Amino acid sequence: MPGPQELLVIAVIALLVFGPDRLPEVARTAAKWLTKLRTETSRNVAELKRLSEIQQLQAELKSLKHDLDGARSDVRRGVREVTGLVNDDAAATTRTAAAREASRVALPVRADDDPPPFDPEAT
Repeated sequence: MPGPQELLVIAVIALLVFGPDRLPEVARTAAKWLTKLRTETSRNVAELKRLSEIQQLQAELKSLKHDLDGARSDVRRGVREVTGLVNDDAAATTRTAAAREASRVALPVRADDDPPPFDPEAT
């Protein structure tokens, strides 16, 4: 920021270049341009802040989506495990019932006068 001496030099040069009649008009025009510049600058700064907030929200949304995807996969894995346990229990129950049925059918009933089974490799 220029000091008082620099401003005085600028004012004298402006007075010499534009003359005393046009100097107030030039000052008003310069003030209008300065006001427009400040307005545009503040509007652009506000826009940049808004964009920054949007980017932060997008990053947070991406993180939340990643967390939800992880939770979804955990739930699916749990459902598969529970479904597998239920299916295993049902299969085991079916196998046990089938084994009981097979053991009843597979064992031949030996008559009292039949000799006991003999395995020559076992002796």
